[in-house]
Amino acid sequence: MIEAIVMAVRAPRAPQTKPSTDPATGAAAAAPDDGTTQQEHALAQMRAAFDYETELHAEAEREREALEALLLAQLKDEDEVMKKWIAMI
Repeated sequence: MIEAIVMAVRAPRAPQTKPSTDPATGAAAAAPDDGTTQQEHALAQMRAAFDYETELHAEAEREREALEALLLAQLKDEDEVMKKWIAMI
């Protein structure tokens, strides 16, 4: 009997496989009956959506700052023109 247990322990095992991942998010693919994996997939989707929204907000902020800098430069140029015009009078 002990020999059977020892042989069972030493028997070769089936290869371990990693769960497949979703190429878009990198999250584990959800199995229909695995609630934890579905939660992880939903969490990965929420993170991806948040990252996308954050990138959009950052790009809009950079664009606003560039337009503001352009406006200030234009106002300075107009101010210089006005000063020179006044000096000519």
